[in-house]
Amino acid sequence: MSSAFPSDPTAGSEHSHSTLRAAVEYPLRALGFWAAIVLPFVLLGLIVAGIAQSSPVLMTGLVGANIAGLLLGKEYNK
Repeated sequence: MSSAFPSDPTAGSEHSHSTLRAAVEYPLRALGFWAAIVLPFVLLGLIVAGIAQSSPVLMTGLVGANIAGLLLGKEYNK
Protein backbone atom coordinates (compact mmCIF):
# COMPACT_ATOMS: atom_id res chain seq x y z
CA MET A 1 0.00 0.00 0.00
CA SER A 2 1.35 3.41 -0.96
CA SER A 3 1.33 6.41 1.33
CA ALA A 4 1.62 10.11 0.59
CA PHE A 5 3.66 10.61 3.76
CA PRO A 6 7.28 9.54 4.18
CA SER A 7 8.01 6.66 6.50
CA ASP A 8 10.18 8.89 8.70
CA PRO A 9 8.48 12.26 9.37
CA THR A 10 11.59 13.67 11.09
CA ALA A 11 13.88 13.15 8.08
CA GLY A 12 12.74 16.32 6.33
CA SER A 13 12.84 18.43 9.46
CA GLU A 14 16.42 17.34 10.21
CA HIS A 15 17.49 18.47 6.76
CA SER A 16 15.71 21.82 7.09
CA HIS A 17 17.18 22.25 10.58
CA SER A 18 20.73 21.73 9.31
CA THR A 19 20.07 24.07 6.37
CA LEU A 20 18.69 26.74 8.70
CA ARG A 21 21.64 26.31 11.05
CA ALA A 22 24.12 26.71 8.20
CA ALA A 23 22.24 29.77 6.92
CA VAL A 24 22.46 31.43 10.34
CA GLU A 25 25.89 30.19 11.37
CA TYR A 26 27.88 31.48 8.38
CA PRO A 27 26.79 35.15 8.67
CA LEU A 28 27.39 35.11 12.43
CA ARG A 29 30.88 33.71 11.96
CA ALA A 30 31.56 36.32 9.27
CA LEU A 31 30.32 39.10 11.55
CA GLY A 32 32.49 37.84 14.40
CA PHE A 33 35.54 37.57 12.16
CA TRP A 34 35.24 41.08 10.76
CA ALA A 35 34.38 42.56 14.16
CA ALA A 36 37.55 41.01 15.55
CA ILE A 37 39.51 42.71 12.77
CA VAL A 38 37.89 46.16 12.96
CA LEU A 39 37.33 46.64 16.70
CA PRO A 40 41.03 46.89 17.67
CA PHE A 41 41.37 49.88 15.35
CA VAL A 42 38.26 51.47 16.88
CA LEU A 43 39.67 50.86 20.36
CA LEU A 44 43.02 52.36 19.39
CA GLY A 45 41.29 55.43 17.97
CA LEU A 46 39.28 55.89 21.16
CA ILE A 47 42.42 55.57 23.27
CA VAL A 48 44.30 58.13 21.15
CA ALA A 49 41.33 60.52 21.23
CA GLY A 50 41.18 60.30 25.03
CA ILE A 51 37.66 58.90 25.14
CA ALA A 52 38.88 55.74 26.87
CA GLN A 53 39.53 57.59 30.12
CA SER A 54 36.21 59.38 30.16
CA SER A 55 34.11 56.34 29.22
CA PRO A 56 35.50 53.12 30.70
CA VAL A 57 32.15 51.33 30.33
CA LEU A 58 32.25 51.88 26.58
CA MET A 59 35.80 50.58 26.39
CA THR A 60 34.95 47.52 28.47
CA GLY A 61 31.99 46.78 26.21
CA LEU A 62 34.09 47.12 23.08
CA VAL A 63 36.82 44.87 24.48
CA GLY A 64 34.13 42.33 25.38
CA ALA A 65 32.70 42.60 21.85
CA ASN A 66 36.17 42.08 20.44
CA ILE A 67 36.67 38.93 22.51
CA ALA A 68 33.22 37.67 21.47
CA GLY A 69 34.11 38.36 17.84
CA LEU A 70 37.35 36.44 18.20
CA LEU A 71 35.55 33.43 19.64
CA LEU A 72 32.64 33.57 17.21
CA GLY A 73 34.71 34.12 14.08
CA LYS A 74 37.54 31.69 14.70
CA GLU A 75 36.06 29.04 12.37
CA TYR A 76 35.13 31.51 9.63
CA ASN A 77 35.87 30.42 6.05
CA LYS A 78 37.15 26.93 6.93
